[in-house]
Amino acid sequence: MAWWFILILVLVVALIFVTGIFWWGFKRAVMLALNSIIGFFALYAVQLWRTELVINLWSVLITAILGIFGFIIVLVLHFLGIAF
Repeated sequence: MAWWFILILVLVVALIFVTGIFWWGFKRAVMLALNSIIGFFALYAVQLWRTELVINLWSVLITAILGIFGFIIVLVLHFLGIAF
């Protein structure tokens, strides 16, 4: 009889742990998506303001993966004349 209680307790603790891991991953994914969207719109706004900044596949990929930090990298590379 006692082993059923222990089994249920272990399963409940495991369920809470797995749910916590999924919730943490979901929050990280949402933050990454928001960061990427903000970075892309910032890249587009700067391209409207500075017409010599070219939006190509590489600048979009860098901004989509790194978000705001990718946007800053693209801007620095553009102003240094290295790329974009």
